[in-house]
Amino acid sequence: MTQSGKGCSLQLGLANSLATAGALALSITSPCASSAFAQSVITPDQNLGTENSQVINNYLGNPTEALTGGATRGNNLFHSFQEFNVKEGRSAIFLSPDSNIQNILVRVTGSNRSEILGKLETSVGSNANLFLINPNGVIFGQKATLQIGGSFVASTASGIKFADDTVFSATTPQTTPLLTVSVPLGLQFAKIGGEINLQGTLEVPTGKTLGLVGGNVTLDGGNISPDLMRNNLLAPNGQIALGGILGAGIIGLNLDNSNQILSFPNDVALADVSFINQARIDVSGDGGGYIQLQGKRITLNDASQIFADTIGSQNGRGISIQAEQLTLQNGSQIKAFVRENATGSGGSVIVSAADSVLVSGEIPKGKFNAGNPSALFTETSGEGSAGKLTITTGRLIVENGANVTASARARSQGEGGNLEVTASEFVKLSGSSAFNRPNGLFAQTEGSGNAGYLNITTPVLIVRDGSVISAATLANSSGNGGSLTIKASDYVELSGNAPNGFPSGLYVRSRGSGDGGSLFLTTGQLIVDKAQVTVSALQGGNAGNLEVKARDIRLNEGKLIAETTSGNGGDIKLQLQNLLMLRNHSQISTTAGISGQGGNGGNITIDTPNGFIVAVPSENSDISANAFTGKGGNVQVNAFSVFGTQFREKPTEFSDITASSEFGLNGTVEINTPDVDLNPELINLPTQPVEPQVSQVCRASTALKKNSFTITGRGGLPSSPTEPLNADAVLADWISLDTVATKPSSVNLSKNTASSTQTSIVEATGWVINTKGEVVLTANTPTATPHSSWQNSTDCSMSQSPS
Repeated sequence: MTQSGKGCSLQLGLANSLATAGALALSITSPCASSAFAQSVITPDQNLGTENSQVINNYLGNPTEALTGGATRGNNLFHSFQEFNVKEGRSAIFLSPDSNIQNILVRVTGSNRSEILGKLETSVGSNANLFLINPNGVIFGQKATLQIGGSFVASTASGIKFADDTVFSATTPQTTPLLTVSVPLGLQFAKIGGEINLQGTLEVPTGKTLGLVGGNVTLDGGNISPDLMRNNLLAPNGQIALGGILGAGIIGLNLDNSNQILSFPNDVALADVSFINQARIDVSGDGGGYIQLQGKRITLNDASQIFADTIGSQNGRGISIQAEQLTLQNGSQIKAFVRENATGSGGSVIVSAADSVLVSGEIPKGKFNAGNPSALFTETSGEGSAGKLTITTGRLIVENGANVTASARARSQGEGGNLEVTASEFVKLSGSSAFNRPNGLFAQTEGSGNAGYLNITTPVLIVRDGSVISAATLANSSGNGGSLTIKASDYVELSGNAPNGFPSGLYVRSRGSGDGGSLFLTTGQLIVDKAQVTVSALQGGNAGNLEVKARDIRLNEGKLIAETTSGNGGDIKLQLQNLLMLRNHSQISTTAGISGQGGNGGNITIDTPNGFIVAVPSENSDISANAFTGKGGNVQVNAFSVFGTQFREKPTEFSDITASSEFGLNGTVEINTPDVDLNPELINLPTQPVEPQVSQVCRASTALKKNSFTITGRGGLPSSPTEPLNADAVLADWISLDTVATKPSSVNLSKNTASSTQTSIVEATGWVINTKGEVVLTANTPTATPHSSWQNSTDCSMSQSPS
């Protein structure tokens, strides 16, 4: 049956030495082929002619298929197989003919997919890159591994394109292949490629690249125990690229590019990239590697993770994601992190998802790491600063305990990261955590570094159910809070509370010794319903400023606050077009010393020259710039009119405008409204109307009866609302008039020319003094020059007809 291990070893040792010298072409009928080991199904085709690939089974007496032969062109070694499958527990090793080989390119020309259930290897000491293409699909089982010296790319492409336009094709293999010495530059897809599914662990050496490019690409963590979590793809300080493509096109490939490994054409149809069952990929290292994901729908589920951590002195490179939709669910995370003691800065995370980004939920109770949120992170726990987190999408949805965070953790000395969100449709934060943790967007610091900024640009911003947007410093931090800038062209809606009572809102505050940051909000309408907009300092720092530009602001049990515990209150500036409405104990406050300590109240400026400020007096909605021991702030109101609230020396149970100090100096309140009487004095009509005097009229035509005005004493006009009816009032019946006049063919209206014996009146042309000393007007009729009266006569001669 089988030969002895010694004899087999001697033969395979000879085969190995000859193969390494490039002088051996063995058939698959090795004396060791009848070994008890179950062999892998690896079948060379005949497309390379005399340079066909060869297989040595049970290489060196091990469960290994050694792959020799192939066509060598310069630094490239080409292999071509009809079938290529590696069984579980076995290896397939590609032997290089010499040490100059830089790229080993393997194609599968048959009609079946490749199943890699064991190990893929290259010769010991070889740094060659390994390319495997099979248009029908590639499956990596749970025990699949790599042991190679260079980078690895698996793809369902139809061919590999080179710099000289040569294509090493798996769909149209040539009997006499046209092979090249140039560098592989791309993956050519002539049709829809098969799927790539990975359940095992593929690892490349430090600094190298690992790429999977095909139809739908799925990474499956296998539902192993979280405390035994493994990586599906691992490239320490290197690069990982995953891409899904459905249509024809060429994807550019650059293994030496530290940032853009895959280059997709703009018009190519994309496929999905999915992470399930705690799938994980990691490029963490001294400088933190780089990860590129591109597909139609990129989905992370079941606590799956993508890491690009910085653990040394080099700066991290980060993560780039391009998709139509990005979804993170059930505790899944994408993170670029600076680990403790690392001095390099963290890498950035850049997300571009044309349709939507959904970050939802957390690991449920009863499971390992329960409570970990679904999240997009750039964070630091070391000396280096956190990277920048950028999201560009149509819709950003963060819900049910999820986080989007750029921050500095406790004991870190680095600066917190910056967070920028641009959403062309809306940003919506809703739902709550089962672990009483805030759901929302964060740019904050818990260490000695300052928090970064948080910018949001969108038409609509909705924050509900206790969700928050925060640029803050946390307890025990000494850094300063970051700024929060929001531009929401249509409206901002902040509403509701979390189950524990925490209100939804915008929070720019300091809970440590540093100062709070500032908040700048520009929107069409701001609605604050049982929620807050807050810039505050809750320890010894000063509060930042709060500036709002809006068409309307509507507060219902809502708060706009710039308060401090012991420092100075921040300033609030509201610039409005139409309306500021305060209902149900709403507040606009810059109070200082809220714990009974010092600090001056901030200033409040409300500028709405053409608008209104409206409150309900009994609902105790206040505008206050108060202090405890320090000086009260100043309140300046410029409005068209103010209703329901007024200045008072001290706060009362009514709606007030105050600038008081409990033990210090009061501030000032200045309310400027224009001198406009909205109820001008009414003129009383006389008790008896005066008989109308009509100087000129046209004779009424029966056909044109239009209007009439009848006076019959007091019966014809209503009495004054303050007078009782008079007994002399005459009641008159309504007179019915024709509703449709007869239409004449032509009507001539003219003045009455009947003669009368009226005395002619002559206009005075001079004056004299008579014997009594009186001035007498005189006229010289024959010589007087007549002139037209300044009154125009009614022209009754023109022809009229109904319009």
